[in-house]
Amino acid sequence: MSTLNIRKWAGVIFVLVYVIVGIPLWYKLTNIYRAPLPREYIKTLHDKKFHDVHVTIPVYIRSDVYKFPDIHEAAQVQVNHLLNSKEQNVQWSLEILCYNETFIELEKEQGREYHIVTLQLDEFVGYNAAYDSKNTVVYFDDPTVARNDLPFFVAQTLVEHTFNVEWTYLSSGDLMDSRNDSVAINYTPNVHLSINLLKGDGSPVDWEIQETLTTYFTPFRKFLSPLVNFTVDTSVVYFNDLNLHSLNESKEIEWTDVSHAIDLSELSSMNYFSEDSALNLAIVFPSKETNPNGFSFIKTTEDKTWDSFIVPQWGVLVVNKMPLEANSVISKNYLDAVFYKFANDLFELLGLTTDMNGLFSPVITVDSFKRIRTLQNMNKSIETLWSLIKLTEQFQQMAIPKEVLEKVKKVLDIRLQIVEILNNPSRGDDLSWDKALTLSNKMVQNSEEAFFDGQMLKQNFFPQEHKLAVYMPLMGPITIVLFSGVVALFKETEETPKTEKDNVTSDEKKEIEETEKVGAIEGVDEVN
Repeated sequence: MSTLNIRKWAGVIFVLVYVIVGIPLWYKLTNIYRAPLPREYIKTLHDKKFHDVHVTIPVYIRSDVYKFPDIHEAAQVQVNHLLNSKEQNVQWSLEILCYNETFIELEKEQGREYHIVTLQLDEFVGYNAAYDSKNTVVYFDDPTVARNDLPFFVAQTLVEHTFNVEWTYLSSGDLMDSRNDSVAINYTPNVHLSINLLKGDGSPVDWEIQETLTTYFTPFRKFLSPLVNFTVDTSVVYFNDLNLHSLNESKEIEWTDVSHAIDLSELSSMNYFSEDSALNLAIVFPSKETNPNGFSFIKTTEDKTWDSFIVPQWGVLVVNKMPLEANSVISKNYLDAVFYKFANDLFELLGLTTDMNGLFSPVITVDSFKRIRTLQNMNKSIETLWSLIKLTEQFQQMAIPKEVLEKVKKVLDIRLQIVEILNNPSRGDDLSWDKALTLSNKMVQNSEEAFFDGQMLKQNFFPQEHKLAVYMPLMGPITIVLFSGVVALFKETEETPKTEKDNVTSDEKKEIEETEKVGAIEGVDEVN
């Protein structure tokens, strides 16, 4: 093989290595990794968020006097008729079952409680809900039984009263609509509660807050723990009445006046917590020096020397009429009354109700809001994932790490677990709803972590043209030299060997011609 051919083969090998290995390797090392997100599946869930959800709530019905063998079937027909009278934005239904005392008692021993309707014969027709259980009592009389109206009364009580929260949010209502946005805080599973005792002067004071929290507020925290977990801190603040003395000239005030007058800067700056949301309870006593006669705008009675105001999205303000004496001790009895009022106001601050007077039953209301919050969290998570999809499609240079893909898959897997709980009537107990709510909170957390992943933004501001600007000073000369050299090689042709005669110069040719004329070149001697 000639030297030229060897050079050509070497040039071809260089080009092949450059094209097949070099360029792909450079592209791989400089390319942004984008994990394949399940776009179509998320789009389907976004367009039809609850297409595979049918919330089924089991209700057990019993009668203490009359034995109605088919009352659960008759009530089921009436319940279905009422539910179908409105268009449902999320499918839900009640499954009316015959009461089984053995089953209910066994489930109760394991901490599982179900909704129970008790039919009680009385002189009037009505209903009542237990304050501390999920038991609804329907009162009926004999004429009601004779007219066969009892199934309708049961259905009406269940749909329009016991499950009024579901009836409001899921039937012809907006699931994401919060009727108490102006007062309630945004829902989060963890809320910090700051309890502060404020005095307008600096005289020492003590309070039996530990006893009150242990005996009264701790059970209340446990009651709300499936919905909200509270962390609590307490403090005593001196020389601060939140600027309430500025209202002392007013005879009557509303909560709006209090909201505009109070100065919360000191309380806000002294509280540090890791939770996303916080609520406050501030118990304020006036200064004995500046307000010896107390706050004139507080109306008192023989049993009550204070008044409370709800400050929207902040908490509750308890304002006392008279100042404290030096070295006073605030008793547990006083604090119990304050915390009873505060516990009722918490339902409004958490968005569970807009009016405590209209609260059907705390236990039933909390149970209903477990389901509503679960569905709202599912909706919020899917909206977050869809926003993530749109964001990654809009910014093609945005990286999508594998961790983001794993979190997205985890969100979708959790959603399937929640749907299985919501759709299964055999899992309609307290523990199942608690588990569904806990899973939905994790669903929100993972979706937000996927959306706000810091790795996605690192290379978002390094577009492709910047890469070319960085690498062209290196890649450009290499490419030009390599390809121009190969082209030159293939243009070059191999020269044929020259004869000895072709290598003679013109002077030598003349000399040879003269020699040939005299015959010397053939070896003939010249004769004179």
